[in-house]
Amino acid sequence: MGEQNLFRRGAIWWLRTTVKGVEVRESLRTRDLKTARRIRDRRLEEIAGEAHRGEKVIGWGDAVEAWASHVTGQIAPSTAKRYAVSLMQCRSVLEPRRIAEIDGKAIAALIAARRSAGATPATIRRDLTAVSQVLEFAEASGWREGNPTLSKRRILKERRDPIQLPDHDEIRLVVAAASARFGALITAAWLTGCRQAELVNARRRGFDPRRQTLTVTGKGNKRRTITLSDEAAAHISAQPATLGSDLIFCREGGAPFAEAASDFTHLRRAVVAKAKREGRLFRGFRFHDLRHLFAVEALKGGMDIYTLSKHLGHTSVKTTEIYLEFLSPEEAEAARHGSAQTSAQRKRSRGAATG
Repeated sequence: MGEQNLFRRGAIWWLRTTVKGVEVRESLRTRDLKTARRIRDRRLEEIAGEAHRGEKVIGWGDAVEAWASHVTGQIAPSTAKRYAVSLMQCRSVLEPRRIAEIDGKAIAALIAARRSAGATPATIRRDLTAVSQVLEFAEASGWREGNPTLSKRRILKERRDPIQLPDHDEIRLVVAAASARFGALITAAWLTGCRQAELVNARRRGFDPRRQTLTVTGKGNKRRTITLSDEAAAHISAQPATLGSDLIFCREGGAPFAEAASDFTHLRRAVVAKAKREGRLFRGFRFHDLRHLFAVEALKGGMDIYTLSKHLGHTSVKTTEIYLEFLSPEEAEAARHGSAQTSAQRKRSRGAATG
């Protein structure tokens, strides 16, 4: 059969055929031509059999599209965006495969690829959660059996990303390199401890400048109202209103920061590259590290662990207790057993973001 139905993409051999007028392309995941021919012949027989039985060849892309249509309106927009980003990141590894052949080895290859790309364990877990949603839908649709992401997610869950608190000067460098509006989003994360998605979707109608409170929607679509410091309330009040948009933090014209995570990554890399050219030390930090910094500084400032846990939206105070390791023994004891923070402590102003 020679090289018929075969083509190369880079060093990898691919299969190309047509089924009932629809072109099918699959990676054969081999660099060896002899192996590629053997896999091609087997796959052509399988595809012909599926076509003869009237079965549709369901690829990963087909399953993602069907799943997305199924869940539209059933999950929060912020969750849908997060899943969409993860599925896009996984696309290069999974798209060449049929949904039925995504097994443990395929998921292991995906994890390896994401690690090679510099993704943190937390990011990989989020990616696997999105992949799991599609696989569960595909299993319910009768397109495959099992969900190989479950065991892999359990293993990854045992690893916690180390917390590295950014320096104040590092934060200011990144804010200075950002656009005014995106820099304001970064500063808000530092001043409030809110998650990135919570701030990106924060609405003006949820901000009460008189009471100095902000209502946000967190994980699981749960709403909570947090008390703001004087500085945080002033920062939010200073954000320019945009006609036709209720978002507090948005682009010029009112468009949301739909790709805030990747925008921040590109910004951080640019700052790191500039510091390297200038011979300056700059460690870099993740957007989520701003939340960690807020938590540690809040505890050092007198907030007790239970109030902080509620402020951050943690479901268990055990999660919040990870920040105690950044405190002195005396500070940790006060955080564990201290009374609810006083009004003066709630209105503390660190002066860090503008000082």
